[in-house]
Amino acid sequence: MVDETHIRRQRIGRTPWGQIVVGQAMRVDYRLPRPTRIALEGVENVPRDRRVLFALNHTDRYNYWPFQYAMWRRGGLPYTAVWIKAKYYRNALLGAFFDLMDGIPLPSRGYLLLLRGQAALGRRLDDREYRALRDLSVGRIGEAAAREAGGEGVARVLGAALAGFDPAGGPWADRLERDLEGAMGAVEDLTLRAMAAGRNVIVFPQGTRSLRLLPARTGIVQFAIRHGVPIVPVGSNGCERVYPGASPFSKGGDVTYRIGRPLEVDDAFADCRPDGPFVPFTRSADRYREPFDRAAARVTEAIDALLDAPYRLDPAAAATRGTDLGRLV
Repeated sequence: MVDETHIRRQRIGRTPWGQIVVGQAMRVDYRLPRPTRIALEGVENVPRDRRVLFALNHTDRYNYWPFQYAMWRRGGLPYTAVWIKAKYYRNALLGAFFDLMDGIPLPSRGYLLLLRGQAALGRRLDDREYRALRDLSVGRIGEAAAREAGGEGVARVLGAALAGFDPAGGPWADRLERDLEGAMGAVEDLTLRAMAAGRNVIVFPQGTRSLRLLPARTGIVQFAIRHGVPIVPVGSNGCERVYPGASPFSKGGDVTYRIGRPLEVDDAFADCRPDGPFVPFTRSADRYREPFDRAAARVTEAIDALLDAPYRLDPAAAATRGTDLGRLV
């Protein structure tokens, strides 16, 4: 389970020994049995005097691996850490691997809801239960309406939560939000510590895998604006042919990463700054949805300009996909 305690235990130093060990194995994998050729275009756009967030499209399970590898093999470029959805830590061995590789886990609101449901019911929430609890968690409905909409399962989740929390802690949704704020505060701290240790941080702004680019969600711009960190767009082209399935072993082929010019907070997002305090990824940031959506659209446009035709933004997805605080990253 990924919670605030887990995140605060994670240590990211200046030298990513786990990445280096795996990288040595990848040197062999990328040569045999079929060669994997990685091209980095626009490396001159990566600042050397400060740390950045790399905004990368997400075509397959492993498409940040060749990017990390090529930057490491090139030399003279900062090492990286990666924001990784907390759901991938449910497998203990996989979670330990991500920790070893300096992953930064992101426990979204949806992840916390699923944990609450699993603990109370001994099973995953079904769609009806999840939607009722989600609507409750973001203030769309109250507890009585959530119980009615979600049935007995939701009643049991709320009852278990009440039994496990201080009764003086306030409404269920407020307690969940405090848990989320604590966890995401830990994510902020760990990301900043990684940058202080000299790491750039890789982020998949679209939030899920897709051959064609999807609109960026707002988590990356919330963090960037709050902390004044530049976003460097990166277009990944061809990696899904190298990693066509679940296997972490390369099938060989050509991958091209195009690196764009940094999107500076004081320039690209100057008109997107909120006029009040907020914690990224939480309800407090939802008050500023409109400026954050505008900023995220600019990240999408910057990545799209770096992609070959098969990977360009799907206009239909751009028209229909909304922002969901629980799936920001």
